[in-house]
Amino acid sequence: MIANYINPKWTLGILFLLVIWSGCRKEEELLTSSSTRLGFSTDTLTFDTVFTQIGSATRRFTIRNRNDGKVRISNIALKNGDESNFRFNVDGVPGPQVRDLEIRGNDSAFVFVEVTVDPNNQSSPLVIFDALTFELNGNRQEVVLEAWGQDAYYYRPTQRPTGFPALSFLSEYDEYFPISTQIELPNDKPHVIFGYLVIDSLVNLTIPSGTQIHFYDGAGFWAYRGSNLKVKGSRDNEVVFQGYRLESFYDEQPGQWDRIILNESPEDHVFEHAIIKNGFIGISAEYFFLGGTPQVTSNKVRLYNTEITNMEGVGMLIRNYNSLVENCLITNAQNQLVATLGGGEQRFIHSTLANYWSYGNRQEESFYAANAFEIQVSATEALKIIGDQSVYFGNSIIYGPNREELGYDTIDGGILTVSMDHCVVKTELTDSDVNWFVNTELNPETPFGFFNPIFSTTNGVDAFQLHNESAARDKGSITITDTIRTDLAGNIRDAQPDLGVYEYQE
Repeated sequence: MIANYINPKWTLGILFLLVIWSGCRKEEELLTSSSTRLGFSTDTLTFDTVFTQIGSATRRFTIRNRNDGKVRISNIALKNGDESNFRFNVDGVPGPQVRDLEIRGNDSAFVFVEVTVDPNNQSSPLVIFDALTFELNGNRQEVVLEAWGQDAYYYRPTQRPTGFPALSFLSEYDEYFPISTQIELPNDKPHVIFGYLVIDSLVNLTIPSGTQIHFYDGAGFWAYRGSNLKVKGSRDNEVVFQGYRLESFYDEQPGQWDRIILNESPEDHVFEHAIIKNGFIGISAEYFFLGGTPQVTSNKVRLYNTEITNMEGVGMLIRNYNSLVENCLITNAQNQLVATLGGGEQRFIHSTLANYWSYGNRQEESFYAANAFEIQVSATEALKIIGDQSVYFGNSIIYGPNREELGYDTIDGGILTVSMDHCVVKTELTDSDVNWFVNTELNPETPFGFFNPIFSTTNGVDAFQLHNESAARDKGSITITDTIRTDLAGNIRDAQPDLGVYEYQE
């Protein structure tokens, strides 16, 4: 009892001191400067749960006032208002709007956000976006909200090996498909890849027509050495590789994901009727150099009726690899559309390489070939690889607005041979510079009434179709055409075929 006894005189004294302290406490200054900013624990709040029924999930983030004085946030609201799939409250105060929220200096407030989506509604967007807006002293700040709106197959990194990107292996996803040496991806809903998805060695993967593959920021696809990839799209039901943002603004936005890597394989890697767009590098075909000094692969990558477009780096990067490219459209990259380095045999038939990059100045040529390249084996050491390479273009177009769209380099110790047969090319090279051109027109003049000497337009739905006065019309060889009797759009080529991927249509 003695321990719990407090002298009443002491109690009165303590109360008196508390009154004096609170009366003397200075009211915290309200900051009204337009330079005052809020801090947030994240700039993007992601709901990446796989919803199996009507999907509802809650996440939270923190508003931080890192200033010494208090702030008054005049308005917090969802950008999409009543149309939003999201709901929120701030420290227990619910939306759709929270006004005049005060946060003391060096203090914070919690924001709880909930989303409801129907993942089984395939007409809904793949990803649902909104933003919470915060108005403070005349300034607006945002936190982006994103949630997956459809059910999909999700691939998330399970490993983070040193020197490699975060990745997972195809064999880890036995809940999606039976695991064996022969796997076919289901195409009943989209595939969303985070990090790199790796095809295990000895696994043969087939991707059937209509499959939609979406990559998160920096993600990619990797056919590891000893594996094999067959992409089996069909006309009007292509296999599409693209970023995960599907709003119209991102339709032609480059750099949304990384690349497709192809290593050596016991069979040829094949892409038929595929669309590869908006990444950093479309296809990177190369010998797996960490297994030793790179050799030229015995297999090749074969592309048929495929489009590669809007790459922030390179459309196709080929190093010590072989390729066959038929009826393919490769367009719009910040650097080369095709760069083929080291050794190997490359054949391009009835293909169009057209680089009208519109996201800044482009310094590189559309096509570049060299019989050597370097790989960085350590922080201070690079290994130079030299090989023999042959390149053949038949019934094809290499064009763009730059004065030079062909580049090459040769190094002693290897050979580079290039042949362009029945082509039209933009270049300052001549037969006196290189002995490359056979029945090939260089730098055609623009005919009266047309802006471009070859294409009717370089953007939109009909991009890279030929106009009636095109320098590519009726310039092809039926011998080179051989069995490629339909163009990329399915039109029949006549006995005097046009160059490139499209046959002119009246």
